[in-house]
Amino acid sequence: MKKSHIVLILLIAGIVGTFIASFMNTSTSVNFEEAFANPGTEFKVSGFLDKTQEVIYDPQNDHSTTIFYMIDKNDEVKKVHLKQAKPQGLERSESVDLYGKVIDGEFYASDILMKCPSKYNENNHLIETAEAIN
Repeated sequence: MKKSHIVLILLIAGIVGTFIASFMNTSTSVNFEEAFANPGTEFKVSGFLDKTQEVIYDPQNDHSTTIFYMIDKNDEVKKVHLKQAKPQGLERSESVDLYGKVIDGEFYASDILMKCPSKYNENNHLIETAEAIN
């Protein structure tokens, strides 16, 4: 077999593997009730930051943990331990997707995706237009 055939086969195998991995990693969102019913299982939980509670991040003591409260789609509030430094813009986020699992009755997130407010939404556009007129 020629070297070019071997390289082509390896390239195709890599592409197929990447597609399979990306589709396998796609998960549906659950609520806290389901996540807490199955401790130790990795889930994606969607909701938004509970802005009435404090976000705790102390880089002096532990730079890799952020603690906050999140409200899921069923309005259930739970304490979240994010194993990352505090994400920039967390307090301004419109929605939050957490990837993690329940350990000892608390939700530990290993990753977070945030939807931040768009500067192009209709309300901001109206405010900017009004300011430009004045």
